[in-house]
Amino acid sequence: MTKKVTIIGNGGREDSLRWKLRTEGVEIMVVSTYSAQNYLTVIGPEAPIAEGLTDELESKNIPVFGPSKLAGRLETSKLWAKQFMLRNDIPTAKWSTHKRSEGIHYNGNIPIVIKEDGLCGGKGVAVCKTKEEILKAKEDFRTNKFKSTSNKILVEEYLEGEEASCFVLTDGKSYKILPYCQDYKRVGEGDTGPNTGGMGAYAPAPVITNKLKALIEKDIIIPTINGMQEEGIPYKGVLYIGLMIRQGMPYVIEYNVRFGDPECQVLMMLMKSDLLPYLEAVAFETLDTLPDPEFHDGSAMTVVMCSGGYPGEYKKGFKIDLWDRTHFVSPYTQVFHAGVKWKDDHYITDGGRVLNVTAKGKTLQEARDRAYEMVEKISWEGSFYRKDIGYRAL
Repeated sequence: MTKKVTIIGNGGREDSLRWKLRTEGVEIMVVSTYSAQNYLTVIGPEAPIAEGLTDELESKNIPVFGPSKLAGRLETSKLWAKQFMLRNDIPTAKWSTHKRSEGIHYNGNIPIVIKEDGLCGGKGVAVCKTKEEILKAKEDFRTNKFKSTSNKILVEEYLEGEEASCFVLTDGKSYKILPYCQDYKRVGEGDTGPNTGGMGAYAPAPVITNKLKALIEKDIIIPTINGMQEEGIPYKGVLYIGLMIRQGMPYVIEYNVRFGDPECQVLMMLMKSDLLPYLEAVAFETLDTLPDPEFHDGSAMTVVMCSGGYPGEYKKGFKIDLWDRTHFVSPYTQVFHAGVKWKDDHYITDGGRVLNVTAKGKTLQEARDRAYEMVEKISWEGSFYRKDIGYRAL
């Protein structure tokens, strides 16, 4: 019997999960149908986790891949996550907490990082390298520009180093570590401009050596999973650990409680094993019965094509030219929908991040060449993308 899976979410991350499961013969159900017939529900974005969707579905005996509302605080409250790391001796940047109503009072070293405590769609962070940038950030955070759900703000020390993304499948007890990724958060080339939801990514990340892998597992992954279990809120799902490698040592920048977007896209392109058994094993707490998942040799890269104006205001509804999804698909390339809609026999833009052009190759250079070769054949009015994805490794 064909297994039926519901995937919550409509971005490029969720499109890549649907694509991977369809290659395994899984039937994808429409989002609105919750019933006992649904074999498994996979939650893509963080908002439904914050709203308690996992708890609601499990109360109806529907298996879920995704953490509970309480476990989701690792992402939904930066302050709670920092306090958790302090309790469990997990390396992270030093921080102080401020109430929005009282403003940010900081006269220490520069640069600093200012973060919203609550959810902000990946945009509630300001890296301030000058006094002028601190003043602007103070005003943005005072007026709640990023529409945070919390009244608290964090000021952190700035850690100089190289970032990496760690993804761990866990059923609350056992865990499987996926290939490390690097993503590109800033909108402009050379990592300039404001933060976005992500402009591109690649895997594996060469900055993560075998020595670092062992350190990260010992000092971060195991204490996180064990700490959550000991505090009575076991974490089930995929845990995204944002890392900073500083002078050869790993530090946690942040936790996210779902697959990264666009890191998920490169992981799905590289994944050789079937995905469904691992989603099932997390939901049913049987992950220890499975071997480590296998991944293809080589590298994968995704380039995010965006609407003009993103991450600020942008217009929707532009026809996407010179692109037919099936025309460009090959064993090495996929175009994932991040913000598109079908209208009058063609696709139109329906978001800030519109398409995730993704490719794999024997080397990162080959994956990069294939991705950008496709990107150059796709356009719409005002479209843009970063031309330097992968530069850190190349």
